[in-house]
Amino acid sequence: MKRRIKPSLRTSIIGLLLICSCFTIQGQQLTPESLGFNPYQVDHKTLGEVNFYITSNGLEKSKPVLLYLDGSGAFPLFQMMEQGIGSSVIINFSELSEQYHVVIISKPDVPFIDSLRMDSKTGYPLYDRPEGYTQNLSLDWRVSAAQTALDFIFDNTPIDTTKVVAMGISEGFQVGAKLASVDSRISHLILMVGNGLNQYFDFIIQNRMDAYAGDITEAESQKNIDSLFKISQSIALEPKNTDKEWYGHSYLRWSSFTKESPAHSILSLDIPIYLVGCSKDRNSSVLGTDYLYLESLTKGKTNITYRVYPYDHSFNEQILDEEGRVVSFQNHRTEVLGEAFEWLVNN
Repeated sequence: MKRRIKPSLRTSIIGLLLICSCFTIQGQQLTPESLGFNPYQVDHKTLGEVNFYITSNGLEKSKPVLLYLDGSGAFPLFQMMEQGIGSSVIINFSELSEQYHVVIISKPDVPFIDSLRMDSKTGYPLYDRPEGYTQNLSLDWRVSAAQTALDFIFDNTPIDTTKVVAMGISEGFQVGAKLASVDSRISHLILMVGNGLNQYFDFIIQNRMDAYAGDITEAESQKNIDSLFKISQSIALEPKNTDKEWYGHSYLRWSSFTKESPAHSILSLDIPIYLVGCSKDRNSSVLGTDYLYLESLTKGKTNITYRVYPYDHSFNEQILDEEGRVVSFQNHRTEVLGEAFEWLVNN
């Protein structure tokens, strides 16, 4: 059963691509409990319902905390699809629960698990956004929801406070960066395939690079960028609007995630940070994290470890034929995550 608890008095007030890992569970209904999580719900006076899940393995033992922050979109944490069960939780939470209290958080009004359909043309997962998601999803909501989960685990679970890790993927990169800058309980930060600078800037970078490569004309590139300037101004003039949207997200979501760059938050920190960028990523340009890391070095900071891989946003390597055409992909998620957690053990 879901445990309903009162909010703590301390409670404060999109890379764009969902990263999926697929697996199958035989012979049982998929629930938080069947996956090894204890579910909790806080009825927050400003956030509404906050649903989060803590691994049940060794919950009574003192262990470090690993707070996982997934990417963008109104997707359930676990998704029933024709090809099996997908998830935006790309870590091996069962294995990690031997060492950490692993925490995951649902988006506002989005269930833990639900069925998804696939777009027949693009192969991209489709899911009807709940109204509560549209009305509430913002950087502020996600950061405050993460703090709500931390409040609970600090108050109710024996933990090793010397290692409280926030791990953000894609949109979660921005959430983790902001969370660590406002919550001193975070001791370590792992951020992957997110934008180091203003998220709009990634669109500008990609259009300039596409024009330089000859994939589009200079005129097309400039037209796209001028359109971006116009929409960014419109969003800034109506930052709380949830009726209007752009690129699949409300004005509220865009304004909250672009009012401050992740670099501002990350460069304010002195805790150990592990950054991952991918040079073939068209969702979150590696140039932004390149610039962020360069800024850290010129400021004399030594707390950031930066790794760049020749993969796309989902850690896929393009396999080319003799004529340079992409014929398949090889996924390197296990390798990338393994190196991140090896860093975490040693820091």
